[in-house]
Amino acid sequence: MRTAIKARAVALAAAGAIATTGVLAASGVADAATAHPAGRVATALSIKASTPVARHHRTFAKIAGQLTAGTSPVRFKVIWLERQGPKGHWLIVRRERSGVHGWVGFRVAERATSNFRLVFRGTPNFKPAVSSTVTVTAAS
Repeated sequence: MRTAIKARAVALAAAGAIATTGVLAASGVADAATAHPAGRVATALSIKASTPVARHHRTFAKIAGQLTAGTSPVRFKVIWLERQGPKGHWLIVRRERSGVHGWVGFRVAERATSNFRLVFRGTPNFKPAVSSTVTVTAAS
């Protein structure tokens, strides 16, 4: 009887050790799954401009773009609108956050024809992206 109790105690201790090892192994897998990826995800930034409308000696237009990673939208990231200066350098006009579906929009009022682009500077998880250039032509 005494040996049966000892055998049962040894079996319970062994089962406890196996269960503890399994829990530790499972938590190690969970930590590996939540770790940051080795590299940053590539992004793309589209841009489009509405038809300009002339009012009060200015040309108004809407500039919109979408930030994506592959086919998935990238939500709530800062997108910068830049205008090309007279010497070819880019000037920051303003910034907005992308929406739920990755879209961002800006309303511009220009007196002269201007080139615009959108810029995403990147994050620890996403690579930077620059859109193509759109031209807003001043209406006469």
